[in-house]
Amino acid sequence: MPIQKIKIIQKIRYRLVFNRAHRLNQRGEGLIQVECQQGKRKIYFSTHTYVKPANWSHGCIVGTMNDDAMNYALYAMIQNIEHIELEYMRRGVFVTLSMLKEAYREHLSPAAKLQDFGMEVVSQSDRKQLTKMNYKTLLNNIECFRKGVLVTDIDYSFVCAYDKWLRDRVGHNTRVSRLRLLRALIYEAKRRDIIDQNPFDRFKIQQMTSKKGYLTAQQLRQLEQLRLTGREEKVRDAFLIGCYTGLRYSDIISLRKQHFQGDWIVKQMVKTGFVVEIPYTRLFDGKMVTLLRKYGDDIGNLTKDINDNHSVNVTLKRILEEVQADGKSTFHTSRHTFATLLLQQGVDMTAIQKMLGHQKITTTQIYSEVDRDTLINQLFTQEHKNYKRNGKVKRNRDTDQ
Repeated sequence: MPIQKIKIIQKIRYRLVFNRAHRLNQRGEGLIQVECQQGKRKIYFSTHTYVKPANWSHGCIVGTMNDDAMNYALYAMIQNIEHIELEYMRRGVFVTLSMLKEAYREHLSPAAKLQDFGMEVVSQSDRKQLTKMNYKTLLNNIECFRKGVLVTDIDYSFVCAYDKWLRDRVGHNTRVSRLRLLRALIYEAKRRDIIDQNPFDRFKIQQMTSKKGYLTAQQLRQLEQLRLTGREEKVRDAFLIGCYTGLRYSDIISLRKQHFQGDWIVKQMVKTGFVVEIPYTRLFDGKMVTLLRKYGDDIGNLTKDINDNHSVNVTLKRILEEVQADGKSTFHTSRHTFATLLLQQGVDMTAIQKMLGHQKITTTQIYSEVDRDTLINQLFTQEHKNYKRNGKVKRNRDTDQ
């Protein structure tokens, strides 16, 4: 039986070296590097620290005002690099110099901080700019929860604790959104073999819920008929645009003539960058056309005086109280109204998804809730139709006899 050769990978040795290139900069300073040696091979990491030859002695910086702090930072860097090797060894993986180099520079190792790992993964991806900003917010939020957390620290207990911490600080949908982003990062860590167990295999994230209420068809008619003047009238009309088109507040105030192409609104959404196409002349009996004529076919004449979202919501709350709408309603209620009323009219969910600019159908499904009054009305209407149809059939049979 042939004897198999066992490849022995040696432990890496670390030390600081000064001016290895024998070249000083214009200030007469040389670069300090971390040397990593494994057998006869060596690699080097720059510390981005330069000192004069007189200030370097026996592997330390000397003779400067802050030499203690600088030496501490240099040896902390060595510890961080060696930590990568030790974490791999703890998992039964003996790291090579090339593995060490990639893991340290790309922050893709078991010893990587979650914040560094997350930003590196996101920067390498083709995610939208808004999504990248959301990941940055998540990572900063986790730093507030537990500073310096490593990727390998994200276990089931951590996720449960973070979830509880979020419950006391943010709303339900924000909490769900951040947990989903964290789950995506952990999935990526699992795919890269940085972690062994995925805590989200056991931790189930709740579904998002509807953020705001919506206006019923009757409340929408009442809102249209309100006699308002000045800024209140403009705020009401801007809200109606949202009800008729499903556009967000940021898209309504940036809506201009060039976005109206025939019977369609074609616009890149401010929040997501997606382009939506909305057949506004065919929705809600073409009421958007009437509203356009009111302002000389230029929505800019309407929105130029209402750019402050917060003050608009304050004004809108007073207006919606006139039609007995939910007092917590905001401008987003118009978008919810658009989706809900179209769903009740039988418009296909995917068509609504496209007009709203949602990338996933699950996001649109948030708007698909039907309140009890609407449900009862629909059941009553259907029951009434069945009654009339059955009665007509019965009368026809009596006539035939």
